[in-house]
Amino acid sequence: MSVKKSRDEFQAFYTKCNFITKYMVNLLRINHNSTILEPCAGDGVFIDEIIQQNFSPKIDLIELNINSVAYLKEKYKIYKNINIYHDDFILNDSNIKYDKIIANPPYGAYQSKEKKILLKQKYKDIFVKETYGLFLVKALESLKESGNLVFIIPDTFLTLHMHEGLRKKLLHDSMIESITLFPSNFFPDINFGYAGLSIISVKKTIPKENYKFPVYGNLNNKDELLKLTTNEKKNYELCKLSYKELLKNKSYSFFMPTEKWVSKILSNTNKTIGDVCNVVTGFYSGNDAKHLRKDPTVKNKKYKNIDKNTIYAGSFNDKLVEGIESSNHWIPIVKGGNQRFYKNNLWFMEWSKEAIHTYRVTNKKKARFQNSQFYFKQGIAVPMVSSSSITASLLDKRLFDQSIVGIFPKEQDNDLILYLLGFFNSSVCNTLIRTINSSTNNSANYIKKIPFIVPTKYDIKIVKDQVNKLIQKAKDNITINNDDLKQLNKIFNKIYKVKMDNKS
Repeated sequence: MSVKKSRDEFQAFYTKCNFITKYMVNLLRINHNSTILEPCAGDGVFIDEIIQQNFSPKIDLIELNINSVAYLKEKYKIYKNINIYHDDFILNDSNIKYDKIIANPPYGAYQSKEKKILLKQKYKDIFVKETYGLFLVKALESLKESGNLVFIIPDTFLTLHMHEGLRKKLLHDSMIESITLFPSNFFPDINFGYAGLSIISVKKTIPKENYKFPVYGNLNNKDELLKLTTNEKKNYELCKLSYKELLKNKSYSFFMPTEKWVSKILSNTNKTIGDVCNVVTGFYSGNDAKHLRKDPTVKNKKYKNIDKNTIYAGSFNDKLVEGIESSNHWIPIVKGGNQRFYKNNLWFMEWSKEAIHTYRVTNKKKARFQNSQFYFKQGIAVPMVSSSSITASLLDKRLFDQSIVGIFPKEQDNDLILYLLGFFNSSVCNTLIRTINSSTNNSANYIKKIPFIVPTKYDIKIVKDQVNKLIQKAKDNITINNDDLKQLNKIFNKIYKVKMDNKS
């Protein structure tokens, strides 16, 4: 069996693998009386599988690429039950409804400005820059009641903030029958731009209140997809997701908890980090090559070394936002990089009155003088992207750049700063954020969703004592290892009832 893969200018990925096509067609449950739509037909791989299974239902194929349309018409010219149309499915206004719809839609296809305007008008709550969501919503609208839909799409729809509207539509207007997860490296010759793919099977009906559907995964190779059509499928079931619980999640996120305590925390904790903290992104000069300097110990030829005599030595307060008049106008800025508890001053930003005018006025289109009310405040810095686990360091009233998410406890919760610094370096926090968003992206929107359990005064004190020791180690350039974090993890495991739950 060979797997052939190609990609066209319409961002359509033709994944010709009979394990995929056979599995998806089986999920569709076709009979001879079905009416079928493939809304982005490509070169017809799903139709070939339907024909191979000796079905001859009425089939409509829609394709935007005129070359593909010509190819399909030639390929299926002997089949009277197959009709081929050159059209843009997500913009067409057809009211035709189908029993079955199957597709491998375009992922992130280019849209002109004019088309984006039309799409935003037509799909008000859907993220129009990612085309697969538009195809899925339009396909749902094109299904008959009790009809079935099977799509292969990236797994980013499960949790990404931008796909909240798509998840809401799925939960309110349909019954998800199953989701199957597998890595995109099943297809090594193609760069999808996505780490994970999924096959979603949907029925056009409203489920009962306590409805749950299975999520399958842990597939070692593409051959195992067909085992999901047999009694062996239970071996690949990761979890069952409850509509009742999904509808309670912020942004309707499809969290995939693998441990009991995670499910309980996500379902039963009313407060989140966003309730107790302001979570914001930082500053960008618009021209770091000109306005950024580095400590001589930093090996980076792109930036000049700082003259230590020009570093600002005064106090850090709100007034500093307006700039510095003296020649000592270079201030420390916290940048990305996964270092826990404290980052010493290695980077410096020009902060003269003239530079501030450039950031705010002269070069404001490129610069990001954003969330300036949080500059020079005491807060926590979390890198926007982490290599393995989430890490956090004390801002110490310094400027922070756009690669950092700044976390600032609200006024009534100011005493939580060191407690939260400990939490963001804990294994509990890492498990929660990776459940909320499985990628390495720690953007502000995901951090805001992390459940927060209000600590006791005793918990705050013991965490604070431990964190102060670790801050000092970091300031002394002593590496913080797993042994240093053991006590901290033990405290948060107890607060979030991790061990207790695992024993039950």
